[in-house]
Amino acid sequence: MVRWFVFLWLALGNASVSAYTLTLVTENFAHFQYVNGEGELTGHAAEKVIAVLNEAQIDYRISVDNWSSSYNSAKRDPNTCIFSIAKSEQRNALFNWVFPIGAFTTSFYALKTANISIDSLDQARQYKIAVIRDNFSHQYLKSQGFVEGQQLLLIQSFDRVFQLLATRRNIVDLVILSDAQFEHKSKSEPMSSELEPVMTIDNMNTQLYFACNKKVPTRIISRIQAAYKRLY
Repeated sequence: MVRWFVFLWLALGNASVSAYTLTLVTENFAHFQYVNGEGELTGHAAEKVIAVLNEAQIDYRISVDNWSSSYNSAKRDPNTCIFSIAKSEQRNALFNWVFPIGAFTTSFYALKTANISIDSLDQARQYKIAVIRDNFSHQYLKSQGFVEGQQLLLIQSFDRVFQLLATRRNIVDLVILSDAQFEHKSKSEPMSSELEPVMTIDNMNTQLYFACNKKVPTRIISRIQAAYKRLY
């Protein structure tokens, strides 16, 4: 996996803060944050996070990887924050929710030629569903009794959805995606025209956050939150 890094070093007046470098991890998740054709991290979530940390005058570096790698780094590493992550009770013990980024909706998508129609999770249980490993959709469906290897086919990234459809569409019936992400991808991915939303999941219309590992020092969290309040 090739990782994309951006380093920003700020001259700080406060030595105790300038000695601290925060690691930020994220994924390509258009239109919230993604690496564009010029190799730049862009999107409204990335812009908000960078603006807040610049205002807070905290040294940081950002790594963009697949969601599972970024999520596990944020869980494991004590000086690490993650965005954009959906808030859930399951994750409360792992992270401090520092500031909100924006809301999103999630839907089941199917090939138009499959003629699939569902209006409940119970109806979805009869199908093979591709879902990104360790993301909110994966964790939510597991909490609702969906089983990996039975209903759930785990993939590493959003782009893997289109690889599956191109090469092995016979093994997947539904994919579960952020509606904003699908809309953005549809502008550049011809195969997206073969998909249609078949059910929006009401219980998964949730808020995305900038969140930090519980071991990030309180003084850093407070400084970031104060900067957020000044800006927003």
